[in-house]
Amino acid sequence: MSERATPASLPAVTVIVLNWNATGYLEACLASLLAQDYPAFRVLVVDNASTDDSLARARARFPDVPVIASRENAGFAAGNNLALKQLETPIAVLANPDIVVEPGWLSALIAPFLSDPRVGIAGGQTRYPDGTLQHAGGLIRPPQAIAAYRRPSPDEPAAMIDVDYVIGATLAVRRELLERVGPLDEGFFLYYEEADLCARARRAGYRVVYVPAARLVHVESATTPRGDATYLRRLHTSRWRYLLKHADEASLLGETMPAEVAWLAERNAVE
Repeated sequence: MSERATPASLPAVTVIVLNWNATGYLEACLASLLAQDYPAFRVLVVDNASTDDSLARARARFPDVPVIASRENAGFAAGNNLALKQLETPIAVLANPDIVVEPGWLSALIAPFLSDPRVGIAGGQTRYPDGTLQHAGGLIRPPQAIAAYRRPSPDEPAAMIDVDYVIGATLAVRRELLERVGPLDEGFFLYYEEADLCARARRAGYRVVYVPAARLVHVESATTPRGDATYLRRLHTSRWRYLLKHADEASLLGETMPAEVAWLAERNAVE
């Protein structure tokens, strides 16, 4: 079933899976989500105009899971916003189709929202399929706004901490936060959308937290290969959109631009 009864003591949650050509991944993702023991959630698929058979296969296997089918691939932000703009539950979770969540993941991810009303966004511990750590919260490194995955030392206590951002592969957000700061910025086609939302959340007084008990596996770049010209163009276009939104003029001119010039000179020397 795609919907569960909602106990009065728990907020209802909508898990939004944004699909684009994820054959081989989407069905495993949905199976792991629907097996969660949190009793107050529904799963919704938004399909970004896939051209493979991923949506047809998912519909055949999970006929009770509702689908929003976009007529075009408008990117991560616009795709998720199709669902977020009609959100009825107090909390939404954005999920990539190339994840498999562990038992208890959703309960652990929602727990911070129950204990602290200042928590606006939460993300879990993400691992690669081989078990190595991928993401334990994200960092935005000045002055160039380089987004980096936080990978703590093995002896760091497994406790919830505040971070710059959490990865969009699984990101839980309060509806009231979206109503206050707005939805995902559709000017970001791909990359930095979650960093931008987290920055706006923190500016509005909300906490953005990493929850190590909310564990999942993320293939990463299963449907958006890294390293080619399209990837680099989208990455750095989004990075500069983030900078222009969140950095002041003095730091852009005095720190960011000299760092960019030095970085480009270094790359040109290597090439």
